[in-house]
Amino acid sequence: MRNLFICIFLVVFSKVFADITVIYNTSLAQESIHTINFFDTEYFNAYELNKAFKAKISSDIMDQRLNINIYGEQLIFLLDSSYLQHGLKYYNMTYDLIQQEEKYFLPVSFLQSILPIIFPDQVSYENNKLFASAPIDNSIRRIVLDPGHGGKDPGAVGYSKKYFEKDITLELALKLKKKLEQKLDVLVLLSRDKDEFVSLQQRTKLANEKAADLFISLHCNAHRNSQIDGVEVYYLSTAKTDEARAVEAMENQVVFEYEGGEEAVKKYDDLAFILADMAQSEHLEESYNLGVNLQSSLITDTEAYDRGVKQANFYVLRGAFMPAVLIEFGFLSNEDEEKKLLNKNYQNKLIDSVFKGIHDFKMKYDQMQ
Repeated sequence: MRNLFICIFLVVFSKVFADITVIYNTSLAQESIHTINFFDTEYFNAYELNKAFKAKISSDIMDQRLNINIYGEQLIFLLDSSYLQHGLKYYNMTYDLIQQEEKYFLPVSFLQSILPIIFPDQVSYENNKLFASAPIDNSIRRIVLDPGHGGKDPGAVGYSKKYFEKDITLELALKLKKKLEQKLDVLVLLSRDKDEFVSLQQRTKLANEKAADLFISLHCNAHRNSQIDGVEVYYLSTAKTDEARAVEAMENQVVFEYEGGEEAVKKYDDLAFILADMAQSEHLEESYNLGVNLQSSLITDTEAYDRGVKQANFYVLRGAFMPAVLIEFGFLSNEDEEKKLLNKNYQNKLIDSVFKGIHDFKMKYDQMQ
């Protein structure tokens, strides 16, 4: 009798939440968003938006927010808050976003009332059903490889004084392009495919105009101390160390020397405000993750000295509205490393390790769509 009373109590006083069905206006098979009960309120795991809308989701713990990209639009959720931002507008979901370890739960009110307001032409809600336009595929499909320097700009000069950075980076880029397109089902574009000068702004302009999903700039390093060696990967931000500032100055010097002196430098410096842009902040986080993947793979495969993943304000990375990194494959100013960088077998190791780093990043990135 007591068990029967408990069963009746649960049926009468507990809310039973049903999953939400997503029905598309195309031939796509419908999806289901699983709901869960938190504090007698209906919630769902934010990553359910991956399968329903191919949403791109990333968290920013430092800024206490969750970024979700749906239909090409950025939504910013404040952790432990009921508010989200879209553009210049704020919306109140009534109930707070809940974080449990690495999982994030949104109230169903977001699907019921907020999503149809933000996307009135794509989404409507009725009786536990979301009627939606086909989602945008945000997976990585297009990559721009940027062979550093070229033409009148030789880049770093080798220890032997016979070889130039511009030639090695182009050779590596051509090989990497071939491997990526053969094995990863992506389109790879080159900022240059021959020995020609291309300004730093033109390189990222190409990436933006072609709607690239990744931008990877390929370089060889140099140092006045010929004993310095190792591999390092950079992503855009203010240089944190003297060494990073030195590399930043070396790579940016091309603007002063070959693109018009101080006036050209000022044009690049005027773009510094990009760092404060919220959308760019998301790309910086992804750039860091891409950099970590690449550095780890490069060090594992080549056994080169690990100089780490670093931040620097490279002109060539400014304005790239996608994950963007700059790889320094080694020091041409080091006698042993110059020999390695000219060796075909070692070049193949570099190509294989960069491919692996991109592959692993893409697999994780695409699954988070």
